[in-house]
Amino acid sequence: MHPYSNLMKPLKIGTLTLKNRMLSSPTSQAGFDAAEHYTDEAIDYYRLKAAGGCSLVTVGDVIVDGSTGRSHPQQACIDDPELIPYLVKLAEAIHSGGAAASVQIDHGGSLCVPQFIGGKNPIGPSRQMSQWGFETEGMTIEQIESIAEAFGKAAKTVKFCGYDMVMIHCGHGWLLHQFLSPLTNKRNDEFGGSLENRLRFPLMVIDKVRQAVGNDFPIDVRISGSERVEGGYDIDTGIEIAKKLAEKVDFIHVSAGTNGDDYSRILTHPGMYQKHGENAYLAREIKKHIDIPICTVGAFSEPQKMEAFLAEGGADCIAMGRALIADPFLPKKVMRNKVEEINHCIRCSECLSGLMKNRRMHCTVNPIIGRECDFFNPIPVRKKRKVLIAGGGPGGMEAAITASEKGHEVVLCEASDRLGGALRFADHADFKADMKQYRDSQIAKVNSRPIKILLNTKVDKTIIAQEKPDVLIIAVGARAIMPSIQGLAEALGRGNVLLGADISDDKIVGDKVVIIGGGLIGCETGIHLGRLEYDTTVIEMGSELATDCGIMHRLNLLHQIEVCEKLKTFCEHMCIEVTERGVYAKRKDGKVELFEADTIVLAAGMIADTDAVDKLRELIPEYYVIGDAARAGKVGNATSDAYCAAINMGLF
Repeated sequence: MHPYSNLMKPLKIGTLTLKNRMLSSPTSQAGFDAAEHYTDEAIDYYRLKAAGGCSLVTVGDVIVDGSTGRSHPQQACIDDPELIPYLVKLAEAIHSGGAAASVQIDHGGSLCVPQFIGGKNPIGPSRQMSQWGFETEGMTIEQIESIAEAFGKAAKTVKFCGYDMVMIHCGHGWLLHQFLSPLTNKRNDEFGGSLENRLRFPLMVIDKVRQAVGNDFPIDVRISGSERVEGGYDIDTGIEIAKKLAEKVDFIHVSAGTNGDDYSRILTHPGMYQKHGENAYLAREIKKHIDIPICTVGAFSEPQKMEAFLAEGGADCIAMGRALIADPFLPKKVMRNKVEEINHCIRCSECLSGLMKNRRMHCTVNPIIGRECDFFNPIPVRKKRKVLIAGGGPGGMEAAITASEKGHEVVLCEASDRLGGALRFADHADFKADMKQYRDSQIAKVNSRPIKILLNTKVDKTIIAQEKPDVLIIAVGARAIMPSIQGLAEALGRGNVLLGADISDDKIVGDKVVIIGGGLIGCETGIHLGRLEYDTTVIEMGSELATDCGIMHRLNLLHQIEVCEKLKTFCEHMCIEVTERGVYAKRKDGKVELFEADTIVLAAGMIADTDAVDKLRELIPEYYVIGDAARAGKVGNATSDAYCAAINMGLF
């Protein structure tokens, strides 16, 4: 028997049979041209998921009424007739990869932004101020009926364009969810008050969709099984919602949370501080009460855990979002029982944060995301090279792997006794388990390829003369910034003053820890030590914490700081002196405070090691500087730089 036999079983949804039980969850998409139509990269983004082996690919965030329903710019409007040929091409691309195709239709309601709806106020169940600070107009009966008709027309277009199913978005705080939620539905007519009344509009929408597509076209509905926020509905109400919807649809997709609350929004997309399958319990409970297929979603990426959850009857199938961004071929690796080759998602949510920040999706661990056309139209290797890589951190390992796959001869040199570089911190913090798994997986990939590995080896003239490379990739990482603080230089000679990048539990002295620097490294170190019951204090000179962090991960991190009882943070405090007693810091008002410390951790940031880089530049004419060696940043910068360097060196 196949070790993942439950994941491999076909699944019947209405008139449609899916080939397995691994589905691609809808995600926002940044690949739009100036006319807000899908680009070739956007189409290949979905095509790649289908080619990876999942049974159903759902196109995300398609708005039924562009004049009132857009909440952000990564949304196509299906009432735009010019979009139709692009939707057809997108369906064909998904089918060409061997998957069934669906479209998620939606309306942003009160979470819309006037900028994207012609400057008008958003509409929603009730008149109120939205989370984004815009006045929301309560919908009239005529508007309710009009939007329900728009959902029906949208579904008809989905079917016309060649898709196999349609998903109605009824969760996550968007319009239909707003009618279901007591947090946002304050109406006193037949569409508000009791749950029966709050369900009236979503059920009206489903009826219009059914009329438009007929009985032979499956309807999927995505719900939040619980809002997971104070004052919102809980799983008991989620069960009642699902029972009513199940009378009219073929499939229910159980998620969680609402965009109306920051931490609830994090729980919709569980990060590294939450457990795998964070919201799976919601699907398990709902499945006990209805007979149609149930899908679960939310930080699933481990095939063993997915298989076990299906085996125990927790759901009928599992949808993955970020896991299939990190590795679109996860399903095929499951099919072929090659799960050790999976490129695991580290749940950093840089994909989501990038969309919010600059409308570009990238992945920390998968540099092909954003470059999907390169996958289907590979850049040719015109010249095989011998490449020597200085540095075995995330950038150096990715460069070695990609260069080897392109047929180049690779020598990887690492100055220490093991690969991993800055990812070594993952050994110590429990919330970095996914990062540790990614690091160890990269090391295994390096070891499994024809790559010559030289540990305890610094690149110098002797190594260059010995190996005679054509190309040098410089991935030597960054060094800690040493701020001008009185007494710091002398304190570094004592055993109780540590660098944040090198922190490990066995180096902590005493019970009180002060961390100088409230960036990502300082805050994550503080959370880790606070969870270990050290009295931990983070001192930051700026007005905010973790400003070097992605939007979604920062929301999660700030919440973890808030709930960590042993961790205190102080912003707008300038560290001025380090002594044996601790750290003196000047407040914004000029007063000086002593923060007593047994151990002091320096986490004032990192800077590219330009001295090391400059010495290496002199060794060979053709070189590439990547990752932290070029500019101190994130792992994603290193893997992206590595991919580009490995591609570029073979062009001529």
